[in-house]
Amino acid sequence: MTQSLEVPTKEFCLDWTMDGANGGRVHFTLSGQVSLLDGKRFYKVDGVLYIADGSAYCREIGNPRLHVRRNGVEETGRQWGWEAISSRKSANRLCTMDGYFVRTGYWAPADRSIQLGIVAEHGITRRRSHSPTATIRLVD
Repeated sequence: MTQSLEVPTKEFCLDWTMDGANGGRVHFTLSGQVSLLDGKRFYKVDGVLYIADGSAYCREIGNPRLHVRRNGVEETGRQWGWEAISSRKSANRLCTMDGYFVRTGYWAPADRSIQLGIVAEHGITRRRSHSPTATIRLVD
């Protein structure tokens, strides 16, 4: 696959703050870029998830396991469905190492946008919290 010169790379950034029970906060950032490859037949998401601020309070927010998810939006508004695109890392692990990820996938002619978001899974029951989403429009 080669990178398409028709569509430029689009950058994204998503910030999300989780609050703890005793006033602690942890601020997560998801950033990177999305591009279309091989004549708009494939997409590539290249990004990083990291803790921007408040790393001392990871235990206070329950030291959740975090991962990045993606969804696609077609021309009609129909969506592909959410799918995990990065490995799960605990918040404590993100204090010492950023979570880099790369994901490629098929891009249909009807596809227009990709949505990205962060998911935090808490405890044994894996209760989930979801960040707001970032929508990256790749085709007008």
